[in-house]
Amino acid sequence: MTDQTVEQTSTAIGFGYAEIAYLLKRMSTPEAEMSATVLRLKEEMDSDVLPVAGASSLLGRGFATIVDDEIEVEDAALPVAYALGRATLWTEISLLQGDISDTVVHVESDPVSLLLQPRTLMTWFVFAQDPDVDGPDAELEVVEEHVRQHPEGTAMLRARVSGAEKLLLVRPDGEGWAVGHVVDGEDDVVETTGLTSAQLRDEIAELRTGLSAAR
Repeated sequence: MTDQTVEQTSTAIGFGYAEIAYLLKRMSTPEAEMSATVLRLKEEMDSDVLPVAGASSLLGRGFATIVDDEIEVEDAALPVAYALGRATLWTEISLLQGDISDTVVHVESDPVSLLLQPRTLMTWFVFAQDPDVDGPDAELEVVEEHVRQHPEGTAMLRARVSGAEKLLLVRPDGEGWAVGHVVDGEDDVVETTGLTSAQLRDEIAELRTGLSAAR
C-alpha cells in the first residue's frame, strides 16, 4: 500500500512515537489514554523519559515553543494533540493483501478528525481529515483506495469506544462489496454480498451508530 490510501486528506506530517507520547501525556485525559491504547503507545505515554525527548523534538522542529518557561504546542502539532485528547470514536482499519497488512487509525473528535498511518521506526504519518467529508465517507474512501491498488485486498474495520467495540469485515464482491458482521458470542461471521458502494457506506455508518448506542 502507498500513501495514496488516504488521498482525500491533506499532506501527511510525520510524528515520531516520542512526540506522540508527549502530546498524549500533555493532554492526560481519559480520551488521551484511549488514544494511547489504540496507537499501542500506552507504555511510551507513561514513561518518564520518552515524552521529554518528544517535547525536545517538537521544539527542535518548530512544533512547540517556550512561553514563560512553559512548552506551548503549536502549528501542526496543536490539532493532533487536540484530537488525540478529545476523541469520541476510534476506528482501526486493517488493510489486508495476502500475508501483508497495513493500518489506518481514524481518530475523531469535534471538530478535528485525523487519519494516522504507522510507518518505519514507529513513526506515525498524520493526515487531517477534510472537514467537508464525514466519518463514514472518509473510511469508505480508505477501503476503496486500498482495493483500487490491490484488487484482491480486504479490510477489517474495528470501531472502538472505551469499553466497547464492533467489527466489520469487507471484501470485494464482483463489481460490488461483501461485508461480514462479527457477532458477540458466535464463531460464524454473518456475511451480506452484492452491496453497492453506497450500501457499504451505510454499513460503515451503522457500525458506528451501533457502537455509540452500546456506550
